[in-house]
Amino acid sequence: MADNLLDMAVRQLGSSGIGALSGALGLPEGKGETALNSGLSSVLAGMLNRGSSKTGLAGLFNMVTGATGLDLSSIGDVFRDPEQMNSLQKSGGNMLETVFGNKSSDVGNVLSNALGLSGGTGGSLLKVAAPIVMSLLGKLVKSKGLDIGGLANLLLGQKAHIKDKIPPGLLKELSVHDFEHLGEPLETQGHEQPQTIRPHGTQVKKRGGFGKWFWPLLIALGALYALNMCAKKEHVEDRPGEVILEEDQTTIESKKPDESMSQSGEAMSGQAMESEEAGDFATRFRDYLGNASRDPNREFPLTIQFEVDSAKVTDATVPDVDALAKILQENPGVTIAIEGHTSMEGDEVKNLQLSRERAEAVRQMLVDKGIDIERISATGMGSTKPIADNNTEEGKKKNRRISVRVVKFE
Repeated sequence: MADNLLDMAVRQLGSSGIGALSGALGLPEGKGETALNSGLSSVLAGMLNRGSSKTGLAGLFNMVTGATGLDLSSIGDVFRDPEQMNSLQKSGGNMLETVFGNKSSDVGNVLSNALGLSGGTGGSLLKVAAPIVMSLLGKLVKSKGLDIGGLANLLLGQKAHIKDKIPPGLLKELSVHDFEHLGEPLETQGHEQPQTIRPHGTQVKKRGGFGKWFWPLLIALGALYALNMCAKKEHVEDRPGEVILEEDQTTIESKKPDESMSQSGEAMSGQAMESEEAGDFATRFRDYLGNASRDPNREFPLTIQFEVDSAKVTDATVPDVDALAKILQENPGVTIAIEGHTSMEGDEVKNLQLSRERAEAVRQMLVDKGIDIERISATGMGSTKPIADNNTEEGKKKNRRISVRVVKFE
C-alpha cells in the first residue's frame, strides 16, 4: 500500500502540533485536524496536476529534493513563534507559486470557503501545508532512493487518500474535469507502465503491414535528420563566433578571442545578467546580507564556465566562487542553495540532470575551500525558473545560469 502522507503528517505533528497550528491561524476549536488534512490534500492535488507534464514534474522533483527537512515532532514551537512562522509561510508561498502558479490565492479562497474560514486564512493554511508536504516527500524520496519516476508513482499513490478531503471547487480552479483525470499523465512518467487488461479469450490484433513500411520510414527520418544537421552546420559557418550547445539545442554567442573564454566550445552559466547590470558579485552579496529587509527569494548569478554538455569547469580559478567561499567563512550562520538553471530548449530531463550536476560541482568547489557541506544544498532546476523570455536568444542566455540563494542567516 502506498505511503499515506496525510496520516504521516497528523501522526508526526500530534495533538500538540495541530493545536499550536490552530492557535496560530485562528482555526475553529476542534477543526484543526480537518483543516490540516484539507490543506495537505489541496497541495497534493496541485502537485498531481502540476506533475502532469514532464517540465512540471521536473520542477516538483527539484523542489522536493531541495526542500529543507522540517522536524515535525517539534514544529509546534515554530507555529508558536511569530518570526519562525512568518519565515515558514514565506517559504511555503514560494512553493505554492510552483505548484499552483498564479492561482494560489484563488485556491486559498476555495479552501477558506470550504472550511468556513475568514479572510486569507485558507491561504495561510496552504503556506504551512506546502512545506510539510515537501518535507515528508523529501524524506521518502531520500530514504527510498527514488528518482523522478519514483516521485510520480508516489504522488499517484496519494489520490486514494485525498479524494474525500479536497475542498469542493478545487478541481475547477485547477481546470481538471473530474477527480479521475487528476494527475492522469503521470502514469506514463513512472517506472512501471500500466498494462492493458483484456477480457479472457480476446485476441490481440496484429498491426498489418508494419514490416513493409517501418524500415523505409526509418531511412526517410534518418535522411531528414542529416539534412537538418547540415543546415545547422551551414548556419553556424555563416555566423562565426557561435557554438551549438548540446544542453539545450540552441546557439549562444561565444566570447571574443581577447576575452577569458576560449573558442573550444564552453558554455557560460554566468550570463544571466549583463556585466553592467550585475556589478561585482562580492559587493552585491555582502550588501544583501547587511540589509535587514532583504528579499529571501533573491538569487545571485555566478560567472562560471562549463564545458559543453558537461559539469566540468573550464577555468582553474573562479573569482565569484572564491568570493562566495570567503563570505561564507566570514558568516558562519549563513546557509545557501546553489541552483542550476537552463533554458527551455532541448530535452527537459537531460537539462534537469545537467543543471543538477553543475550545481553539485559548484558545491564541491566550496567544500574544497573548507565550507561545511551541510551549509550548502545543490539543486538542478532545469528550465522551471526562467528569469527572461525563452522565445528570444537574449532571454535564453539569461536563463542559463548558476545562482546562489540564501536559505538561512543567523
